[in-house]
Amino acid sequence: MSLKFFTAVFRFIHLALVAFAKILLLAMVVLIFSNVFMRYVLNSGIPWSEEVSIVIVVWFTFISLALGVKHRLHISLCLLPERISPRTDFLLAKITDLATLFLGYVMVRYGWILVQFTSRSILPATEFPASVMYFPLVLSGILVTYEGFMNLLGLDKGDAGMDEKLSGGRCVSDA
Repeated sequence: MSLKFFTAVFRFIHLALVAFAKILLLAMVVLIFSNVFMRYVLNSGIPWSEEVSIVIVVWFTFISLALGVKHRLHISLCLLPERISPRTDFLLAKITDLATLFLGYVMVRYGWILVQFTSRSILPATEFPASVMYFPLVLSGILVTYEGFMNLLGLDKGDAGMDEKLSGGRCVSDA
């Protein structure tokens, strides 16, 4: 399998996750609004709405984390961007990529342990396996690891147009 195949697969996964994140956000808003309306107007709430809302928030958060790493929207410090040499800037970017790669590894490794551990428990209101709450940690970790690896090696992901459209600049001075 070639690198172009992997980049195409991950590009598709990221686009699918953007669509899924939009659906999750809409579902969360509708569910919370419906529950508030039913509770305060009809005096009857949805018993499982809070639990499902929490699961949706967790999924949305970890999907957003992976997409943020893809578009380099993570928090970064640009203290002296004009005063450091391009070589130092490059070195600091590679250190950031290494830290991102390590974070992705930790998310996958320990996230999988957490998923296995919680698969024996159930959520009380929905009776879903509790691992449903923690699986996005593994999924996000895989994507973070991929992005960190591609950025560290400087490999082309073939989506520069999409990145330019959806991402912000690295620093305020870039704008």
